[in-house]
Amino acid sequence: MADKLLRHGSIIFTASVISFFFAYVFQFYMARALGPESYGILGSMLSLLYIFSVPGSVITITLAQIVAEQGKENYGKIKSILLISAKKLAYIGIIIFVILIALSPLIKDMLNLPSEVPVILLGFSLIFITVLPSPRGVLQGMQDFTNLGLNMAIDKPALLLFGAVFIYLGMGVNGAILSYGTAAFAVLMLAFIPLKSTLANHSEQVNLSVYKYASPIFILILGITVMSSIDILFVRRYFSGEVSGYFTAMKMMGMVIYFLAVAFGGVLLPKVSEMNTLNSAHGFLLRKALAYFGIVLAGVLSAYALAPGFIMTVLFGNGYSSISGYLVWYALAMGILSLAIIFMFYDVSAKRTAFRYPLMISVALQAALLALYHGSIDQIIGVQITTFMVLLVSVMGINRRYESFA
Repeated sequence: MADKLLRHGSIIFTASVISFFFAYVFQFYMARALGPESYGILGSMLSLLYIFSVPGSVITITLAQIVAEQGKENYGKIKSILLISAKKLAYIGIIIFVILIALSPLIKDMLNLPSEVPVILLGFSLIFITVLPSPRGVLQGMQDFTNLGLNMAIDKPALLLFGAVFIYLGMGVNGAILSYGTAAFAVLMLAFIPLKSTLANHSEQVNLSVYKYASPIFILILGITVMSSIDILFVRRYFSGEVSGYFTAMKMMGMVIYFLAVAFGGVLLPKVSEMNTLNSAHGFLLRKALAYFGIVLAGVLSAYALAPGFIMTVLFGNGYSSISGYLVWYALAMGILSLAIIFMFYDVSAKRTAFRYPLMISVALQAALLALYHGSIDQIIGVQITTFMVLLVSVMGINRRYESFA
């Protein structure tokens, strides 16, 4: 199992690296093509995208856990799970679209946007982004990490392709936002291809009552999404458009660490769920995941500490070098949050739910502190480090308490 964790983790890690590479090429391209002010608008829309895509992310993890417990060769039930979840997620995506249309005037005023169009295009894109977790969650639960990794690796090159085309057509920041929806639609169609053999089976009746799985997972995904995204909304609100563009660029570099932690957690989840169902020991999987992630984290922090100006200038352009002094500190904050995320993914996989309380408290604490202390970038990052450390210490303490009673 440990060797499988490394092998499957390597597949998802490689797919994530490819995905991150093209995602960041997309960001670098957009930063240069749009300029700091329009790029700041894109950054605020992406933060909303992450928050409104929480239901889909919850379903990915929930489906992975359900399929893992059903057995990856129970094709009839897996087919039913796939079709039912895709239908329900389509409904959720349409509801989110309608909500964003209704709220677009308010969001425009709150975030100082030039019009409601970016918000409406974001809502349209979220229809397809919300459905995509259905086939991906099933692939993850079946532990078909090869096809899952391939689908993940295709995602961001498609985003870059559509984004470049829309920018070429003169659509500006609206085209950048729309590219997320068109790429999600293309990747969604491709995700069903490796599931053709599963779909060829007869459906079997299945009780897809996901509440017992989805409730703690929803709190986990919503909590970490808000904690990793809310800062840019405060920056967009209280700083100039130019500064928010610089902050968005720095944030994109810090989010490398966050997305890697989520990838590690995604590999950990079905393996721990399977072993937990069999009443097998699985604590060693957490230790290995933390060790592997720690090595990557050390490398990223070292690079950001040694050459922040070079990194920001080469990747985003000379205009973004002014934010480089904050890069390693922001990355440190994301590293602290990411370590807490791995602990919480492990807990939810083992059906341990006590992490919910410090997570909810930390979210409220972060929002309250940012509302009070947002006068400078130093204060924003200081709040992040403080609240993330409170969360990490809390979940580590909870994990030790569980182990002491094991």
